[in-house]
Amino acid sequence: MIAGAPKDWTTRQLAAVLTSGPGAVTSHLAAARLWGIPGYAKAIAEVSAPRGSLRRRRGVRQHESTDLDRCQIVERDGVPVTDPGRTILDLARYVGVKRLHRAIEDLRRRNLVTWSMLIEVLAAHARKGRHGIVRLRTAILLHAHREEITDADMELLVLALVREAGLPEPVLHHRIFDGQRFVAEVDMAYPELKIAIECDGSAHLDEDVRDADLPRQNDLVLLGWTLLRFSYRRVRDNPEAVIAEIRAAIEAARRTRP
Repeated sequence: MIAGAPKDWTTRQLAAVLTSGPGAVTSHLAAARLWGIPGYAKAIAEVSAPRGSLRRRRGVRQHESTDLDRCQIVERDGVPVTDPGRTILDLARYVGVKRLHRAIEDLRRRNLVTWSMLIEVLAAHARKGRHGIVRLRTAILLHAHREEITDADMELLVLALVREAGLPEPVLHHRIFDGQRFVAEVDMAYPELKIAIECDGSAHLDEDVRDADLPRQNDLVLLGWTLLRFSYRRVRDNPEAVIAEIRAAIEAARRTRP
């Protein structure tokens, strides 16, 4: 305990952080409590620390993390804590989608997170088997309004699916040429397999944008590229099919490679 400090929860949580090893921070339910999210006023001391640096303590819920470097560590009431977006992801380990959405809405009302910020968190942390990813993705796709999903957001949503499924990492914003002629810049690509992936955000609701895409799409097909296009509705309603189609395209291209 810190000399002279009041024996309240915040002080106990700070003590847990300071004695749990280098890089330890408040996380999960304790982070939700520290950020003032309703429903977590009785959370016990809880910390995350980089893998290999954690010092075990009785009476403290502790986690070893391989991806703390992918979030911001900030101070709240003098206590190091994961940023609001990472806190939401960690919270998804413990709570269902409905309760997670209530926490998101509380932070959104206080301008601490946006849907775009949460999509960035999803993409940055997505990997096969990562706790919280599926519930956070579900909450985003169920509750983010279609018009709020930009093309950049759509790219990150599909990228998160690819990472979560353990598929090879695609190249982002790949530029395709026919000799010296520029043909297209695609959202994602597997250039060696000639697979292009386009993620249609809110800009593609505009008829002029859709019409402008058609000649470019035809050019790519004529050059021997496989082009996959995914709308927000498809990603929301059938993410398994999105991954199945990307996987099938990769497998088919590998079979036909010389």
